[in-house]
Amino acid sequence: MQHRLTLCALGLCGLVFAHCNAGPPGVEPSDGGTVDLASGQMQMQTPPDLLPMVPYPIVLAHGLDGFKNIGPLTYFYGVSDMLKKEGHDVYTSVVDPYNSSEVRGAQLKTFVDGVLASTHAQKVILICHSQGGLDCRYVASTMGDKVHSVTSISTPHRGTPVADIAVGDLPGPLQSAVTAIMNAIGFTLTGGSGDMNAKAALATLTLAGTTAFTARHPDDPRVQYYSIAGRSNSAKGDYSCSSSTSAPFVTRWDTYVDPVNPLLSLTGTILTNNVSPPPANDGLVPVGSARWGTFLGCIPADHLDEVCQIAGASPGPGNPFDCLTFYRQLAEFLTTH
Repeated sequence: MQHRLTLCALGLCGLVFAHCNAGPPGVEPSDGGTVDLASGQMQMQTPPDLLPMVPYPIVLAHGLDGFKNIGPLTYFYGVSDMLKKEGHDVYTSVVDPYNSSEVRGAQLKTFVDGVLASTHAQKVILICHSQGGLDCRYVASTMGDKVHSVTSISTPHRGTPVADIAVGDLPGPLQSAVTAIMNAIGFTLTGGSGDMNAKAALATLTLAGTTAFTARHPDDPRVQYYSIAGRSNSAKGDYSCSSSTSAPFVTRWDTYVDPVNPLLSLTGTILTNNVSPPPANDGLVPVGSARWGTFLGCIPADHLDEVCQIAGASPGPGNPFDCLTFYRQLAEFLTTH
């Protein structure tokens, strides 16, 4: 159990959870009316286009690693419960903790199919963290007519140098440092049966891997794509955080900075000191790589804070960023756009 907690704590997670229980089936409104048997007159129902909009179900998708539950902890800590209290229909998916986004994406597609079948909804809203954003793009590219929007949070759409260094595409003294990090979080290749999946997962997150993935799974024009990045290590955000499409629920945090979690300080330092020009990043993913579709801006959060970890703890002294408030306002935005 401690081993699994360490895996998530180091932020290479993009977890998921929680229930797979189906919600109540939807009821399609009638286009016509009913006959009053007493008067014999037709009583027209409200036209469907004048009825209140029923938001699509929300599916939360995790990234690399992932656990279902360790004591009170969940991946998107407290997010599902909070959104349900706000009236949203929320489902948390579970896919392979280590694998390519083609494999994980196919698993997520099956999960989405189940949500659509059980709710009778026409589409879903996908909120995806880290590698989960690639999984969600796979789903959108294969069933775009069933996906309202994909919102990725700190997804390495153009890879992360941390993965390139780890697989040896950026050789040098840093490779041994990143290898040590990967070993520390349990990503050790031991020669066991899971090695192929682990290598496939890591290869997906390199520059070459994400480039090939995009070529195979282009965006579907019927789907709205949004993205949000995290900035940490006390960065105020650079040119890569600027956007003409920034959302107010993101820009409200622009004046604050985040002291990176010590568990992510080494990878954050590697990104800052060994990539030119030094990119704003969340300890694992550069902001420039996280931008995709309509970019809504940067939040002052590291890779753990972005999913309200650890156990929903505060991002750090002097940073009032409220993760649950962020997800509440994000859900409000997505169900009205």
